[in-house]
Amino acid sequence: MKIIKDIIHSNNILDLVEISLDTFEDDRGQIWTVYSDEFSDHQFVQDKITISKFNVLRGFHGDSDTTKLICCLEGKFQLVVIDLRKNSKTYGNSETYIVSSNSPSVIVVPAGCVNAHLCLSDKCIFYYKWSKKYDGAANQITIAWNDPDLRVSWPIKDPILSDRDLNGNPMNGIYL
Repeated sequence: MKIIKDIIHSNNILDLVEISLDTFEDDRGQIWTVYSDEFSDHQFVQDKITISKFNVLRGFHGDSDTTKLICCLEGKFQLVVIDLRKNSKTYGNSETYIVSSNSPSVIVVPAGCVNAHLCLSDKCIFYYKWSKKYDGAANQITIAWNDPDLRVSWPIKDPILSDRDLNGNPMNGIYL
């Protein structure tokens, strides 16, 4: 069994990569590799998991220093990444993925990009590796999930949000 099935580089955001994972499946279930040093040149120092129910939207969150490797361990979610890097040729661009445990892949999100995800199944488990330890929400930027300048097509109008996400900032003029 190979680890990587395919590597797809984003045309919209520089350094954003989707890695389709090779899987082995039999009557017992599946096995696949979530991370290998083949996926990224970054050293990851912390793993985090969020478990969400249908219609929960988390994000847009990020900082200038943290690269993230994201995958779905259970269920399905819509992942959106926005480039906020000050000197990036792709500043303000977005990329949308549907990430599912039925078709395993990992998304490598470069530092300086923010990401958000919406749970599309009854339950989803969002797993991500961080290149820098999480230092609290106060040390990250939060962009409004529904900022019209982002032009993100969410499949719902009224997601379940945290107070942090209800009070997100507009993207205009924010650089990481």
